[in-house]
Amino acid sequence: MAVTDTTALTELVNSEFINPLLLEYAIDYTVAAPYVNLLDLRGKATKKGAFPRWVLDTATDITNETTSLSNTTLETTEVTITAAEIGIRRDVSDAVLEETIIGRALFDFLIKDAGNLFAVSLDDDIVALFASFTGAVGTSGSNLTIANMVEAQATVRKQKMKGPLVYILDDQQALDYQAAQAASTATTVNSFFEVGTGIDSAYLGTFMGAPVWSSGLCDTANTAADVVGACFIDGSASPASGAIGMVMTRDMTSELQRDASERLTEFVATAKWNVGIVADEAGCEITTDA
Repeated sequence: MAVTDTTALTELVNSEFINPLLLEYAIDYTVAAPYVNLLDLRGKATKKGAFPRWVLDTATDITNETTSLSNTTLETTEVTITAAEIGIRRDVSDAVLEETIIGRALFDFLIKDAGNLFAVSLDDDIVALFASFTGAVGTSGSNLTIANMVEAQATVRKQKMKGPLVYILDDQQALDYQAAQAASTATTVNSFFEVGTGIDSAYLGTFMGAPVWSSGLCDTANTAADVVGACFIDGSASPASGAIGMVMTRDMTSELQRDASERLTEFVATAKWNVGIVADEAGCEITTDA
């Protein structure tokens, strides 16, 4: 059994003066989850959620005033997403609570830590969907360009989907994007984008009115030679035309369990959710050089 004991947390036991301010670990920004169409299944007695859509038909041309119309069946289709469970367990020995400088405040960190890990897991699942969008722009082995950004937005429009867009770019694509911004003329800046500054968040400003975010969780393609970002319709702001859906049967929950014989306390956090593309033409993948 892997137990969190004083040996595992040596740095928190006083053998020297310890700075009471614990430094944060490096972790990916989480930016994708706010842009999904969330279907809350809590209390619905199921782990599957269906996202139905109308099927597009065409009207019949009538060439003669006596021609009778034949019936056209009104149809729907759907995408079903099944929630799946994730979790983390930490076993904390009594000695850790008695002898470290933070004591029982460790549990406050464990809750925050679980929230961070779950958020990264969810975002990782969302950005993994980008390669399945109908539209695709970019050139393998070539850096992201402003033209790619324009083409991605235009591709969603050409696919006849309507709604507010959002861009999520891989970190390397974000670097290329900002380099292209720096090299742009004032006319291009004023016409196409609002520049984001600083690294306190992953927000890169707006491009043609759509927010742009950077993520280190995007997948690679072409044997890791490229990375995959996307431009897609915001499913939270426009659920009827959003690209990505999410089902949730349990939000993050945490609890403690005492194991007296082991002299430790188990901390367990779990959640149950999943994501999927519900309208693949509502997005466009952007694949460029890694």
